[in-house]
Parts: sequence; C-alpha cells; structure tokens
Amino acid sequence: MKILLMTTHLEMGGIPIYVTQLARGLKREGHLPLVASGGGWLAGRLKTDQIPHLQVPCRTSRELNPLLWIGAFPKLLGIVRRERPDLLHAHTRVTQVLAWALHRFTGIPYVTTCHGLYRSRVGRRLFPCWGKNVIAVSKATMDRLIKQYKLTSPHRVVLVENGIEISRFLQPPPPKDITAFRQANGLRGQPIIGSVARLSPVKGFEFLLKAMPALLKEFPRLQMVLVGDGPARADLVRLAYALKIQEHVVITHPVEDARIPLSTMDCFVAPSLLEGFGLALVEAMAAGVPVVATQSGGPSEIIEHGRSGLLVSSGDAEGLGKAILTLLKDPFQRTAIIQKAQERARTLFNMERVIHEVEQVYAGALA
Repeated sequence: MKILLMTTHLEMGGIPIYVTQLARGLKREGHLPLVASGGGWLAGRLKTDQIPHLQVPCRTSRELNPLLWIGAFPKLLGIVRRERPDLLHAHTRVTQVLAWALHRFTGIPYVTTCHGLYRSRVGRRLFPCWGKNVIAVSKATMDRLIKQYKLTSPHRVVLVENGIEISRFLQPPPPKDITAFRQANGLRGQPIIGSVARLSPVKGFEFLLKAMPALLKEFPRLQMVLVGDGPARADLVRLAYALKIQEHVVITHPVEDARIPLSTMDCFVAPSLLEGFGLALVEAMAAGVPVVATQSGGPSEIIEHGRSGLLVSSGDAEGLGKAILTLLKDPFQRTAIIQKAQERARTLFNMERVIHEVEQVYAGALA
C-alpha cells in the first residue's frame, strides 16, 4: 500500500516525530510511505531511512491562507497525480483541509489523526474535513471529538493510543554526548529537573517556574532545563528574572536526540494546561526518568498516579512543587516509579502496536 503522510512541518515536536516514526514503521511492514511537509530537521531521518520526503509550502496555521492554495495545493495535486497513492493521511488542521481538497479532485480516500484537544472553532464546524476515519491518540481526544464535534464512534472515530520507539529509549545515549550537553548549557546543579516540549502557553511552564522558589529552599543548587522553542520563550525568560531564579533556569534549543537531555534529569515535569497525549512524557518514562505531570487530558491516561508517576491539578504551582519534592526526597519511591513506568511504557505505548492498529484503520478506509 502506498500512503501519503501529510504534516505542516518536520521540526522537532510531537506530531513530526509521530509522522516520521509512523513512516519508518509502515516501511518495515512492507508499505510504501511518502511524507509531504514544509520541511524541517526530521527530514534528515526520512532520508536516512530512504523514505521520500516531498517538500511543499504549507507552513501556516491558517487553512484559508491564500498562499496555501496558490502554492501548496497545486504542488500536492501534481504529486498525487504522479505518485498515485492509495490513501492520504493528514496530521494537522492545514493538511486535513488540503487532503479534503485532494480527495475532491482525485477521489483518493483520506483519513486524519487528531493529535490534540482542539478548541471548538467555526471553521472546523463549517469545514470539518475529518476524512473517512479519524484516529484519536487518546481517550481524552476521542471524547472531545465525539462530544464537541459530534463524530460518532466507532463509525468515524478510532482510538489508537500514541506510542514511541521504546527500544531506542531503553538504551542510554553515549556518555560523551551527555557530558557535552551539560557543559554547553552550564548544567552543574544538583538535582536537575526539566522538560522537553514546544514552549507555548498551553504547556504551562509558567507554573513550573513559579514552583521554583519553594524548590530552591529545599535544594539550593537545583537547576531546571527546558528543551524547546516557541512563542512563550521570551515570557518565560522574563518570568525567571522577575522571580529572581534566572541563574537556576536554562532554556535551550531543541535537540535531535531527546535521550541526551533526559539523561541529565532527576525528574521530568509536564505541567500542561491541556494535552492531547504527551509523547515526551512517555519518552521520559521509557528512559528511566520519574515523571510529574498534570491532569490535563492524555497524561491522566498515561500515568497511574503513585505507581508510574505523580499527577497534580493543572495550573497548581504549589501542588507541582510538592510532587517534585516528593520524588526528589524519596529514593525508594523514585526507584519503584521508574520501574513501573518503564514496564508501562513498554507494554502499552510501543510504536509497533500503533503501526498495526493504524494499518487496520487504513484497511477499513479502503474497504
């Protein structure tokens, strides 16, 4: 089966990582995946795996952007007519609408994956563009699709809980890479807490910063490292200075191998206000880093509170700080949580399982 996977870009982030992993897995299963996107870091991974990447000018968050229809759509239409894929699979709102238009012109069926807890918008209601089937990456996402957008399950919505390449995260990165990352970012503190994510307001990092003063009273040499870029970066820097904790906060650009920053952390923190799933959270679990996360959607399904991690309410800086202190102060609980978390990640959130379930969705869409 030839499948055209479509996403807005391939920079470091949850959806691009998912798309590249899905493409690799589909190829291993004997399919012919192609990826169309606006380009980015992860295009190199596709090249290494000899998976065709077709760059199109679709880097926008607005599905009605005129440049999208002048540039991206004609190019995609040419690609589809040349490559003749059996199925289109869109992963972002912009590519959902493009897939719908391609379907109208060519008759090729398309499916979509809903990666987040989308807010109700007029555009989505007037032009839903969900496709033959919609894959929801978590139960929270599935509930939102059914209740908010009235998509019925299982006729339209199929639950395929997200996953990662577990075997990769069970293996630590080279020690020299960890040392180089520490030195480059001045990570000399003890302990180190942190996160790997896009720096957007919905990720809730302001509450993690607000928890820092209480943490520093217990651990004066504690450091926090945030690995990522995004629109909230400047605000987070200003907040760190306002709280007078700037010497303890490191914000560094994305890295291609998430295992490297994870290997420096004594606790991974995911303080999201709203989260469809949380790939980085599962990566931390598999890498043996204990996790504190918020009850913000997907994380509540990933973590069993008190067994494979700790959960707190969204937007609660004090509760976040207390949970982090619990893990940092209790080595026995840390060890138990790490073991349970790795076992849970390996059993439930393996990308191999995702590939097989997505294949079933494809078969149903083509039937």
